[in-house]
Amino acid sequence: MEKTDIAIIGASAAGLSAALTLKRKAPEKKVVLFRKVEKTPVPCGIPYIYGTLKDVNKNIIPDEHFKEMGFNIIVAEVKDIDVENKIIKYNGKEIGYEKLLIATGSYPFIPPIEGINLKNVFAIQKNPPDLQVIEETLKNAENIVIIGGGFIGVEMAEQIAKLKGDKINITIIEMLPHILMAALEKEFCIKAENELRKMGVNILTNSTVTKLEGKEKVEKVILKDDKWIKADMVIIGVGAAPNIELAEKMGIKCDKRRGILINEFMETSIKDIYAAGDCTAKFSFITGKPTGIRLASVAAYEGIVAANNILGKRVKNKGAVGAFSTKIGNIAIGSAGFTKEMCEREGIEYITGEFVGPDKHPATLPDTFKEMKAILIFRKDNKKIIGGHILGGNTTGEMINIVSTAIQAGLTAEDLYFMQVATHPLLTGSPIAYHIQRAAGDAYYKF
Repeated sequence: MEKTDIAIIGASAAGLSAALTLKRKAPEKKVVLFRKVEKTPVPCGIPYIYGTLKDVNKNIIPDEHFKEMGFNIIVAEVKDIDVENKIIKYNGKEIGYEKLLIATGSYPFIPPIEGINLKNVFAIQKNPPDLQVIEETLKNAENIVIIGGGFIGVEMAEQIAKLKGDKINITIIEMLPHILMAALEKEFCIKAENELRKMGVNILTNSTVTKLEGKEKVEKVILKDDKWIKADMVIIGVGAAPNIELAEKMGIKCDKRRGILINEFMETSIKDIYAAGDCTAKFSFITGKPTGIRLASVAAYEGIVAANNILGKRVKNKGAVGAFSTKIGNIAIGSAGFTKEMCEREGIEYITGEFVGPDKHPATLPDTFKEMKAILIFRKDNKKIIGGHILGGNTTGEMINIVSTAIQAGLTAEDLYFMQVATHPLLTGSPIAYHIQRAAGDAYYKF
């Protein structure tokens, strides 16, 4: 029987990140990766297949680099593991292991709505053939309804609008008062809505779908107030659920809603078995409480932590910060940590700092985003940053990473106000008007 030092089940963000870490730190170790799809799509790139890339095959993580590093990639769905004897069974074959990492990810949550199984109703599966079917269906679609105004729903709407222009009717249905409200400050949610409406996207907030109707294919979406919307295609984007089926079958302790239960070292309830990524239960970096945050960046982080622990390094998982970024039309929005509303729900007293200014200097330079805005949130008791929100141009993505790093480092308003930064006319705001520094200064004088 074939044997390996480490087996990884799941080859997306968590699994691949763990595998790369293992090979860098212990190249002599034999690592086998199992995945149930022929090719691995870039998870965060999926919406951009439809409006920007226009080809499913342009959004694939190539295998060549991993094979060059000595990985054995096996395309098979693992359905049975002999935990006592450390044997993985697949396709009538067996392979033994010393350590095992479960990184089975998540699957789209499908709401229990009547008519959900009609044709042309799609959830976003991380499988190229399924994504190709969506691409083919879009070619003849004229009325598209997207259920869910989170990041996946909003990005799909934005990209489909970019692809089809005014040849299509797109409607987002969101149960909260605003789209993206689970992650962004309200004023930024409104900015995102305005940008989508400029692109021709209809947005219905405070709204719930009760039923889908049609003979074989979907034809109507019925709302809670008995109003209806014509639809020949529906895309569901209401979140993800942890894929714990294999873990449960193995006898690993799980929570049905949260995922595989792990300790701070990514260890499961069974010795020598670790878990990372969307399949695991998450807790907040800020409060230590359970959280539903599932992001590829968090999964990759957990994969690195798990790999180090598999090698005996004893590295702790510090929890999910929740750092997001997206681009909608001509604006980019980034968020890290808590919003003001989250602070209020948790009973955390806070001080905010804000700054608005151009993202280049002078502001007369071409392509300057003249009103880039930063909002920073600090705890009132210890002055540490616990949230940040940026709206601007393409530099927003990396600027929010600075905020996320500051949260993880426990930096204060004072630390960020008195920091030294690199600035350049074509790349950043002015050295006397750098957004994070000025927003931190605004908060600093309020304490």
